[in-house]
Amino acid sequence: MRRACRRRDTRLPVARPIYGGSEAATPDIALPRRYFDFKRIEASNGLWDGVQQLRYDVYCRECKYLEASNFPDGRGTDEFDPHSLHVAATNERNEMVATLRLVLDSPLRFPLEHHAGTLSEGFRRLPREKTAEISRLILAKSYRRRANDGLYGQELGDPDKDAAAQAEAKYRRSQYPLILFGLFKEMYILEFLKSAEPELLEEMGEAAVLEAFQSAAREVPAYAGLLNRHGVDLAAVTDIESFRRLVPLTDKHNTFLAHPIHQLCRGGSL
Repeated sequence: MRRACRRRDTRLPVARPIYGGSEAATPDIALPRRYFDFKRIEASNGLWDGVQQLRYDVYCRECKYLEASNFPDGRGTDEFDPHSLHVAATNERNEMVATLRLVLDSPLRFPLEHHAGTLSEGFRRLPREKTAEISRLILAKSYRRRANDGLYGQELGDPDKDAAAQAEAKYRRSQYPLILFGLFKEMYILEFLKSAEPELLEEMGEAAVLEAFQSAAREVPAYAGLLNRHGVDLAAVTDIESFRRLVPLTDKHNTFLAHPIHQLCRGGSL
């Protein structure tokens, strides 16, 4: 799976970083269908160049977090990159709009250990081979913040600006949560699910079932009534085995057709 992803990525063109404000080219009409493509990035393909440019633009040019003179080629990178997993988002014009990395344990340790003071005992107890640090979470300026935010957002205060440009900028900022969730989802799917032990995934699934059961039993009148008719004691349902043994199955006859719709909703109301 991972090798297949690499072959696909190497054929992609170089993604252009975008700057927002007066620097961003805006189409005449905002497209009705928009999407973002979330990808695992390898340091050997064209998208990696776009990631480094976006880092430089945000961390050095805009926010001044890093000294621009330390990156004369206009590419933001550091010693942790070879020990990291990289994820990025591009829009429908193949512009680089966001990126983050997951720094794995290495002889360099984690960036946090270089910049933070005394770390908690809980941190020191973490199994380092199963621990990673989320780092370099960056979003292009034109997808950030609100109007008139100057440095951190696209400026829309000029009443003479083209209406299509304002619509484009408003749309971009509205995608902020979507982009962040997409990055984290891609990171989770690519790395956690592939590397997690089956027993751990099973335990997580069982915990989710028990949490959903307890929640529905407390908040959904129709389900609470079903459990009561079967004499189910909620306190006795403590693990997946007791759930399977004590909790009745629901179907359209004993639940969905047997109650008005509001009793099937949380809190007993639509």
